[in-house]
Amino acid sequence: MNKAMLKIIIATGVLAIFRLADAQQAIFLVRHAEDVRSKDVVDRPLTESGQRRATLLAGVLKDAGINAIFTSSLQRAVKTAEPLAIASRIEPNPLPQLSTKFESRDMEAFVELLRTQHRDNIVLFVGHSNTVPALTKALGHTVDIKIPETEYDNLFVLFPKSEGALTVLRLRFT
Repeated sequence: MNKAMLKIIIATGVLAIFRLADAQQAIFLVRHAEDVRSKDVVDRPLTESGQRRATLLAGVLKDAGINAIFTSSLQRAVKTAEPLAIASRIEPNPLPQLSTKFESRDMEAFVELLRTQHRDNIVLFVGHSNTVPALTKALGHTVDIKIPETEYDNLFVLFPKSEGALTVLRLRFT
């Protein structure tokens, strides 16, 4: 077992503790897996490596209790979520307004949706190097997060609380 998998196992245990103690949702955020880099194509497919990473993500999160999946509408995000969605029998919800270019009001509307209609859910959001940090900030994380264009292994686990600061874990899976 590699270190990344051990961290994920620990995070899943922490998730269970938080769920029992605070009865609040958890939100998993991940950037899409490796895609075919092309400046000329906006809606790019995953590479073979990206497909393997999407499968790895499904394996890592299969026991996390995720019951709602959101993605941007771009195929690289949708395909990253697909293995977990199939294994979990969850219909992903693509959000065209949260693709690579988005308005702050779109992010605010998504946060409101999470806080009202998905308050008791454990949610996965698959986005981009700009939407994942923007969502952490919109949910109340005060530390700026940067995801370099070359990194696809960040997994954020957010634990909203009824009072106090949001708890954020930043993990890596490879």
